[in-house]
Amino acid sequence: MLSDHLQRRRAETGMVLEFARIASLVDQRVKALFAQHGLDVTPQQSRVLMVLFEARAPLTARELAGRMGLAEPTMARFVKSLEAGGWLTRARDPGDQRCWMLHPTEQARAALPRFIAVSNAVMDRLFADLEVGDVARLAEQVSTLRAKLDAT
Repeated sequence: MLSDHLQRRRAETGMVLEFARIASLVDQRVKALFAQHGLDVTPQQSRVLMVLFEARAPLTARELAGRMGLAEPTMARFVKSLEAGGWLTRARDPGDQRCWMLHPTEQARAALPRFIAVSNAVMDRLFADLEVGDVARLAEQVSTLRAKLDAT
């Protein structure tokens, strides 16, 4: 018979692996839906745009990287690709000429309803059988787990 500690550790490990599988499956589904909606960005690139839209103000690449928990070189690659695709533009920060402020383009703004439609379709499928209270509790628990990792 397994000890309580070992049972718990196995359950924790299984949960972390499931989080990774869920993230991968969400990305696969989003990628397929982006193709159907004519959106030529990766799921990861779309998250950059969503953070910019959510901010409702231009951000630097460093600010974006911090908000998304990404390394700055990774963000630099996303910015370069998104700029080349016409999804965002850069302008010098008036307060610090060394920094570039990132802005979503009109192309990105016009595509926002399609991004939202894809997001809603994925969330509808993912959370279809859960009650509102269940989703709220799950969101709180996942946020607690993330906060513990952020604190380290």
